[in-house]
Amino acid sequence: LLFWQLSATAQTGLWLDAGVQKNWNKKLSSEFNLGNRRNLGKGFDRLFLDMSHQYEIYDGIQLEGAYRFVSNEKGNQFVLQRDLLVHRFQLGFKIDVLDLLDVGPKRLSLSWSSTQQWSFQLNQTTSSIWRNKLSLGYDVKNFPLSPCMSAEHFYRWNASVVYTPTDVIVSGATTQWRYFFGAAIELPEHHDLKLQVGFRIRANGTQPLTRISYCYQF
Repeated sequence: LLFWQLSATAQTGLWLDAGVQKNWNKKLSSEFNLGNRRNLGKGFDRLFLDMSHQYEIYDGIQLEGAYRFVSNEKGNQFVLQRDLLVHRFQLGFKIDVLDLLDVGPKRLSLSWSSTQQWSFQLNQTTSSIWRNKLSLGYDVKNFPLSPCMSAEHFYRWNASVVYTPTDVIVSGATTQWRYFFGAAIELPEHHDLKLQVGFRIRANGTQPLTRISYCYQF
């Protein structure tokens, strides 16, 4: 109900992601994704290419690193302007809480991801953000839909930068909360499809979101 109320009063975002994942062995995997962000009624918002690596250092604990190349285009025109291009780097870890503690049903997953993110854009202050995400999911036996949900907090270390005659004062602040609710759809082996709705809360308001993600694993 909250999602439909927001959709009626705010600009809805449509997020589309498609990618491939390669499992090199039981501990190491890599992903390559192509994503598109649109604001319904306003057109194209951004396009990105994303590359990431994950390595499990212990049962239930995974290190993660990623790079994203983003084109922050707006409207319905696509032009590669240098000042609209963003290079984003991430380093962090993911903990599967139930696997680590060896508790709970095997079909239930509860994970915490903590990521430090840096973004570089021409003529813009470098963005330094700390992201923390809780995810919950359940693999329903003999049913094609597996529900999932997540909540993520964004804290920008350099949200405010004030220059004085004698010093530079840098202060941090929460810049966003993001929530998703949805389900993974059971497909033939190696294929993953996830449908989600949600919203994000920022200083300029709350935006409803619809997200469709596809991944092929091999």
